[in-house]
Amino acid sequence: MPAEIWKDGDVDSSFLTEPSQLIPERARELDVMLRVIRCAPCTPGRVLDLGCGDAILLSTILQAFPETTGVALDFSSLMLERARCRLASCGGRATTLEADLGNPDWRKGLAGPFDAIVSGFAIHHLPDARKRALYGEVHDLLRPGGVFLNAEHVASATPRIEAIFNDAMADHLYQRRRERGEDVTFEQVKRDLLERPDRAANILAPVEEQCAWLRELGFRDVDCYWKYFELAIFGGVRG
Repeated sequence: MPAEIWKDGDVDSSFLTEPSQLIPERARELDVMLRVIRCAPCTPGRVLDLGCGDAILLSTILQAFPETTGVALDFSSLMLERARCRLASCGGRATTLEADLGNPDWRKGLAGPFDAIVSGFAIHHLPDARKRALYGEVHDLLRPGGVFLNAEHVASATPRIEAIFNDAMADHLYQRRRERGEDVTFEQVKRDLLERPDRAANILAPVEEQCAWLRELGFRDVDCYWKYFELAIFGGVRG
């Protein structure tokens, strides 16, 4: 499976520490997610973060909702180590769990239901059939009225639009690396972006198609709440 590259210590360490991996519009993404969670039918008493990485999503939610508890789940031990560091200030409100979303058994050890389930840039590593199955498993873990939000890398509609995204992403990364004092050119940064080792693990699906899957599974209020070319936030509420 291409996603196995995230078991490589060099790759996941680079993802967590390399400044060129910063995501554009990150503050806006987090703001949109919090707004949708605040307006969901359920108060977010319990939250699950799937493919948590360093747990930026769960940490942000726990800071915004002081009474909330959460679980950060990932299949990379290094990612979970970073997640625990980030979540340390939350005390006993946060726990971590090692599990592989590519296997339906990932739910073992989880006590549901959850009021909100979130994911950030993780599910796109799964084949489409597994993505859809996972969305069904997420639906089953949610309390009625609970919200699912996926901040995700999605497919461009055409090669030309993909090229526009690649240029926009490279420009963003170029600016960030220059701010950090790196002596790089735009061309170098774009080459690094297009030749990065984890790119082969991307299995992208259009956001419209994924929203259709959610509706078919019984989610309501399904929408793409925010989008910047291939970066999107979409999800829905369990009916």
